[in-house]
Amino acid sequence: MKFQYLIIHCTATPAGRWISADDVKKWHTKPKPYGNGWKQVGYSDLILLDGSRHQFVKHNNDQVIDSFEVTNGVAGINSISRHLCYVGGMDSSHKMPLDSRTPQQISTMLDIIGEVLGYAPNVKIAGHNQFDNKGCPSFFVPTWLKQLGIPEHNIEWRDPFGYERYFKQAWKR
Repeated sequence: MKFQYLIIHCTATPAGRWISADDVKKWHTKPKPYGNGWKQVGYSDLILLDGSRHQFVKHNNDQVIDSFEVTNGVAGINSISRHLCYVGGMDSSHKMPLDSRTPQQISTMLDIIGEVLGYAPNVKIAGHNQFDNKGCPSFFVPTWLKQLGIPEHNIEWRDPFGYERYFKQAWKR
């Protein structure tokens, strides 16, 4: 299928808590009730707190999502998407979404976005919260991308659950 979306996620773990790639893999692949029971991790790539990148699923960096590249990031669009996740996304009480990306995570995220746009120049970038009523990735991706100067044709603006407004209000607190 044609690669149409790069979806940004968070692990929904407290800010600053170290989570390893192995932890995430277990959450997704262990049988229920200890995990989701999936065959493969839900993300293509994970960005750890120190900015290091872990690639869960090898991808061949082209404009097609091959069957071996499909992950379980967002039901209904997985066959046309890659899923990028950063560790964090919740406040220390683990009750409220918080954009807890470290400078190192942001740098790696920008590197990955640049890499993807280099081989898939028409891909749209979005947050998980633009497809499901969840706070993930704990910020409104289109606003951030616009501030960075990402071309408009690469920004997915859908907001069926009102997260742009929610995160604008959260920043004012």
